[in-house]
Amino acid sequence: MEEKRSSNPESERRHTQWEGLFVSQHAWNSNDNSVSDPQPMLSADEKQAIWDMLTVAYDRQCTVFVQSWEDSHFKFHRCTIREINDTQRIVTYEDPFGEWQLAIDTITSIHMLD
Repeated sequence: MEEKRSSNPESERRHTQWEGLFVSQHAWNSNDNSVSDPQPMLSADEKQAIWDMLTVAYDRQCTVFVQSWEDSHFKFHRCTIREINDTQRIVTYEDPFGEWQLAIDTITSIHMLD
């Protein structure tokens, strides 16, 4: 904040010029766990459709867009399915950054891009 005096000698008013806006700390608190996406509740048919799409994407080795639910938030993956481990319920996928594993039960949607 900067105060300026008027150049007019008859007027002794001070003019305040604001150089920024103060925002209190609570507005920037990123550790607030109360803000999250609502957890998706998938039906048996939706889970079966995800499983079917996973197996087709694995067979075709095409690029897919996967949405998963992790740590109370949605995560998005653009990848190629490399392996499906049905006994451990884990899918291994590859993206430009390497190979990763994802629990099948965390997948909320999958779309083939090719």
